[in-house]
Amino acid sequence: MKGPFESIVLQFIVRVFMLPFILLFALYVLVHGELSPGGGFQAGAIMAAALLLGRICLDLQQTERWFPTSTLRALSVAGLLIFFLVGLVPVFNAGDFLDYAALPIPNDDGQVSPHFTLRSAGLFVVEVGIALGVMASLTLIFDYLSENTRDAG
Repeated sequence: MKGPFESIVLQFIVRVFMLPFILLFALYVLVHGELSPGGGFQAGAIMAAALLLGRICLDLQQTERWFPTSTLRALSVAGLLIFFLVGLVPVFNAGDFLDYAALPIPNDDGQVSPHFTLRSAGLFVVEVGIALGVMASLTLIFDYLSENTRDAG
C-alpha cells in the first residue's frame, strides 16, 4: 500500500494519541528494563511497532521523512557498535567482555571503582544500543518486505 488510509479520524487518532503513547511506553520499558521485565529488545520491538503503525496508517512519504532507509541502516549499525564497544572497553581495563564493573566511569569523588552504579550505567548503555538496533532492523525488514524503500541498493 503506497498511500494513507482515507479515514481522517484514524489518522488523527494514530498521530495524536497512539504514536506518542506507544513511544512513551517504549521509553518506560527501556529505562526500567534492568529492574522489571523489559529491556532493550522489548523496547526496540515496541518502538518498531509504533513506526510500523505510522507507516501503515499515515502518509508513506511523511513517515519516510521521519526515518528514511539510510537513517535506519545507520541506526542498526550504531546499535550493534554501541553493544560491541561497551562490551570491549572492559577488556582493555583488565576485565572480561561485557564486565560492567570494569568500565572506566568515575564516581562522585572522581575515583574509578567497581560499584553497582557502574554496572547499571553499562547495562543501560548496552540496552539503548540493543533498542536502537532492534527498532531499526525490524522497520527495515518491514520496508524491504513491503517494497517501500526508494533508495534501496
